[in-house]
Amino acid sequence: MVARASSRQAAQKAKEAITGQMGASGSGKESTGSKRKAQQEKPPEPNKQREIEEEPKVEDSAGPSMGGMSDTKPVEQRMSGGVTETQHSTDEQADSGLKKESGVHESEQRESVVPSSILEKGIIYFFFRPRVNVDDPHGMGDVSRSFFVLRPTPLGAELDNNQGPMDKDARCRLLMLPKKKFPTSAKERDMAFVEKAGQTVKNLQDNFVASSTYQTATRGERTTEDARPYAEGVYAITSSKRASHLAYELTIPAELGEVQENFGLCQRGSWIVQSKNPKFPGPPSGQLPKEADYPESVREKFGDLRWVPLQPEFIDYPNAQILMIGGATNSWGKAATAEGVKQPDEPEPGQELERLAEENEHRVEHLKGNDTVFQDLGMYANNYRALPTTWNGS
Repeated sequence: MVARASSRQAAQKAKEAITGQMGASGSGKESTGSKRKAQQEKPPEPNKQREIEEEPKVEDSAGPSMGGMSDTKPVEQRMSGGVTETQHSTDEQADSGLKKESGVHESEQRESVVPSSILEKGIIYFFFRPRVNVDDPHGMGDVSRSFFVLRPTPLGAELDNNQGPMDKDARCRLLMLPKKKFPTSAKERDMAFVEKAGQTVKNLQDNFVASSTYQTATRGERTTEDARPYAEGVYAITSSKRASHLAYELTIPAELGEVQENFGLCQRGSWIVQSKNPKFPGPPSGQLPKEADYPESVREKFGDLRWVPLQPEFIDYPNAQILMIGGATNSWGKAATAEGVKQPDEPEPGQELERLAEENEHRVEHLKGNDTVFQDLGMYANNYRALPTTWNGS
């Protein structure tokens, strides 16, 4: 019995010795149960190291970009489900971009005193395009079309002379005046239509202002000349009891000349503006191949009237047609007063226009004078002659 017990003890000691040697050398294998247990209790070390190395890369890409924000948040932010510090920072950047863009500073105090009869205000630019292959126009006979660009600003906007030219990403409307000259009296009325809407200044520069060439079978190469600015100012669309007005005051050029006068512009002026109901055909001389594609919510505002006072949303669609009736020259006329829609202690629309014009004048003085119009429109002034006030050869 003693010998059998001794042999059992010797065998057990030998087995333990063999197992200990195998564990020390690393060649032994753990049992399946112990291996699974270890995996459940502690993740493999290499995976943990990979996660730590990748985190800084995710954080670097999350800050400046709004796109794909949920996919680029750091691991802790994605799992927390709350609003993170990084998200606050990005939102503040976005809000800042909406509140303050180049050339414009938005003020809640300013917005609170803007007359309720002002539907929209902003910067207005006037262009003309010479006839095909006419590089050096000598008069209105060499002009093919005239255009104007409305670049709205928020109602609470203040034009800041410390911020430079207008933002190239600002949204604009491009309107064309087929008869070239703006109406200057109540007897004159001309159709205009929206050629482009919701365009950035850069898009207008690339796709509208720039010249182009094309081939014809009979005359060879022809050049569509670049559109050329001849005035800049401020504008306001105002509403009275029975009509809407588009009032303006020119800031550039500092002194008007025959070019501006030939196009029917004064230092300040206004037109009565009406929008055409797309349900009715336009006059024979002002019909377009396609009507404005208004949504039903906008169409309802026309009712059964052929013409209605213009509202800014009516000219947010290409092919929208408006009638411009000569209102006032060298003054704003009825556009400067509220005519029954003015609230108590509310300033007149003309006061807001004067203030906006004064701000734009200061902004221009701090930039490059008459050449500011080229900066605002993303154009290189060196590629153009000075803003024209007289025709060449006159």
